[in-house]
Amino acid sequence: MSDGISSKHTKGLSVSPDGLVALEDERYLLRQRLTEGATGSEILQGFSDFMDQLLIARFREVILAGQPAIRAGWQQCCLVALGGYGRRELAPYSDIDVMVLTQGQPEDTAHAISKGVFHRLWDLGFQVGHSVRSLSESLLLAEGDLTICTSLMESRYLVGSAEVFQEFQRKFSRRVLGRNSKSFVTDKIQERKREYAKFGETVFLLEPNVKKSKGGLRDLHLLQWVAQARYGVGTIQELSRQGLIAFQDYQVLQDAQEFLWRVRCWLHLDADRAQDILTFDDQVRLATRFGFEDLPHLLGVEQFMQQYFRHTTGLFDRCRRFLDQARKRSLWERVRESWRPMLIDGKFLIKEDRLSIPAEKLLGVAEHPNSLLQLFVLSQERAVPIDSGILNELSESVKNIPNERFHTEEAATLFRKILARPGRIFQALEAMHRACLLEKLVPAFTRVRGLMQFNQYHKYTVDEHSLFAVREAERFSEDQGLVGEVYRKIQDKDLLHLALLLHDLGKGRPGDHSEVGQEIAQKMADRLQLNDKERQALGFLVLQHLLMSHIAFRRDLNDPKIILTFARKVKSVEMLRKLFVLTIADISAVGPGVMNKWKETLLSELYSRTYEEITGKPEEGSASSVRENFLGDVRDSLVQALTISAQESLWKGESIGGWVGTYLRQFPDRYVRDTPVEVMVRHCLAVRQFTKKPVHVEGRFQSEMGISEYVLIAQPQEKPGIFMKATGVLAALELQVLDAQVLTLTDGTVFDVFSVHDPDYEQHPPLSRFHDVAQEMEMVVGGQESVEQIFSRRRRIRFGRQFPTGRRSTEVYIDNEVSDVYTVIDVFADDKQGLLYVVAKTLVGLGLSTHMARIGTRLDQVVDVFYVTTTAGEKILRTEALQRIQRTIQSSVDTFLDCET
Repeated sequence: MSDGISSKHTKGLSVSPDGLVALEDERYLLRQRLTEGATGSEILQGFSDFMDQLLIARFREVILAGQPAIRAGWQQCCLVALGGYGRRELAPYSDIDVMVLTQGQPEDTAHAISKGVFHRLWDLGFQVGHSVRSLSESLLLAEGDLTICTSLMESRYLVGSAEVFQEFQRKFSRRVLGRNSKSFVTDKIQERKREYAKFGETVFLLEPNVKKSKGGLRDLHLLQWVAQARYGVGTIQELSRQGLIAFQDYQVLQDAQEFLWRVRCWLHLDADRAQDILTFDDQVRLATRFGFEDLPHLLGVEQFMQQYFRHTTGLFDRCRRFLDQARKRSLWERVRESWRPMLIDGKFLIKEDRLSIPAEKLLGVAEHPNSLLQLFVLSQERAVPIDSGILNELSESVKNIPNERFHTEEAATLFRKILARPGRIFQALEAMHRACLLEKLVPAFTRVRGLMQFNQYHKYTVDEHSLFAVREAERFSEDQGLVGEVYRKIQDKDLLHLALLLHDLGKGRPGDHSEVGQEIAQKMADRLQLNDKERQALGFLVLQHLLMSHIAFRRDLNDPKIILTFARKVKSVEMLRKLFVLTIADISAVGPGVMNKWKETLLSELYSRTYEEITGKPEEGSASSVRENFLGDVRDSLVQALTISAQESLWKGESIGGWVGTYLRQFPDRYVRDTPVEVMVRHCLAVRQFTKKPVHVEGRFQSEMGISEYVLIAQPQEKPGIFMKATGVLAALELQVLDAQVLTLTDGTVFDVFSVHDPDYEQHPPLSRFHDVAQEMEMVVGGQESVEQIFSRRRRIRFGRQFPTGRRSTEVYIDNEVSDVYTVIDVFADDKQGLLYVVAKTLVGLGLSTHMARIGTRLDQVVDVFYVTTTAGEKILRTEALQRIQRTIQSSVDTFLDCET
């Protein structure tokens, strides 16, 4: 027989146990070679060759062992590798795609081969994409199915009849690609866009999929598929040789491909399975393997991911550029191209809905900073994107221009012009970043390009987060709420947008990033020639960009001292407006869902109260001004509702109006403002009926903030601990406490309000949920059940994983300056179900009463804030007592966090 069917049988690969041993040995050798410095290409091709040997041997074995009809039919069929295996890019645990291709009717042979080959692959543990198709059937399916067409495009002959395979290739190229190349290209690009929606719209994902995320290997596959359909060239090497891509682009693509191949091989070999998601744990491990070491200001893993994003960004940009060039033009489009568009400003033109530069003008524009900036100003003004090819050309040219040439009055004017026009600022800045122009104007951007902050709070790299923050601020121009009103009132929006661009650029350097950022802002002020007022504003916004969120999320906004201190820091309404918008835009740009209604409400409340403190009157349309209009009516409405509730006997001749007036004066404004009268009625009746029911709990959903609220009303108890018990119940039921207000009325009545997020329900929890939580809380506070019993009964299987850097140090800070009435304790610790309860229990053991608690975040830690006094209602002033409190809380939290249960 020809094709070596009767000879060169590969020993040791034909029987299942030996084949499995050989496969395990091969993967072991691949790991050894990778450790010793083999390239990703060598590993993938080596494993592909190994599988070729195994499948060829099995094919021959089946033919030789078969009946005469089977042996006679092998010349009418062949074994074909498809997909990544067809490209000889088989990763150690990848799926394997194989097809038996036939011509004529060798049914017995095809059946024997498919059974013998495919079953062997299944026995070896492979996920197998398998098919038996005739030549005509393959062509028909390729014409109607995009996935099959793509797979067949990468087919590679393994063994059997070479004539059958060659005939298939000729017909496939002529009948499928030749006739349908335009629709194929369009359909593949749309398919990839759908994958972006599924696997991430940005290159800078926290845990990217090295194959399918934007900038991953799939983008390179797309480029090669389009090249094959459009030009009949299937590799980047051949594209470069034929001049279809620039040699520099080929180098970028080749380097990215090799880097991603090595990463993917390590992911597979470390996991002993197909693994394409680069998790936090993988990032830490691979950073060491790739030789990155921690620096004082930058972790090795952050350096590794910076290189990862540099490669994926380069790959994505080159692929996008090639796809733009490869798109087939219609006759009308080719006629339009033959017309010479009129030049804009003598050097720009709009071509195919893209802003471009004629080839003869490109060098002149690239060498002059003002002309470069005018390109981006024009793109912004005309709402026309800049051609991706032009951006790539400029990125190479701009690198050679000294930064100082951009630090002129004309360049400063043009840059501020871009920053001052809401609508397309983000698009302009993003394009400038792609062209490496932004870092010429803001040199600090060079250090943060692709810089990932290794924590679970930030979802994007520093540079992308900074750009997204500007985008979020721009969107407020259409917002109809308070944030939108405030944004539209800001006069010098360019300063606000510049502060957002700069606010995190101090990251990745030694020292506090806000203070480093202020130094960067001052240098930027010099370059832009800002006046003294603008310089001070920019420096303040960057230095204090976390101030407003810290106060809103960690401090009691009902405390006049908090508002007064904050107002003295911001000093003016204009600065307050900028800081308010900057804070919300910054948080919104951290990641999807990070800014929620609860946070926006707290920030809005701090803004409104501070505005009133600075000006002496509420801002028109704010919550404060609205409150002034109805506060006087609340008492009368509540008295009227109680009078008609048929419960007058509860007052026994006491004036309902007098009691309600005294009752309401003890509550913070938020309670009176936000609580419906019918709910207040139930609270009042609960207080007056303690003899029948000493503990009353009820819950409701606040749709405007997207949170659940539980109110606990209880008669005085001899022993403290109501707050502790309530937090214990909420922890056992896995409700995440956002805020807790603890109020003791003049008659000793305890009134606790808990604002919580219920993770079991995306929207409004059912009434049964509120009933169950209220019942559990009433039982525990009433003494019929313990917190420990609920924890035991409600314990769930935990599916989370610890962050790979390990547990961070617990920090406890005590502040006696921020409040005139309370001692404030800040506890920074890794989050764990029951942490709030542990701290509350510790405070009770220390003989302290909790009056308010608030829960925030700091990167991967939670911040539990407690306003406390002694049981006598006094601040803790003695130094030794404060030190004992600090040590005890830290010890309790550490013990709890180190416990495995």
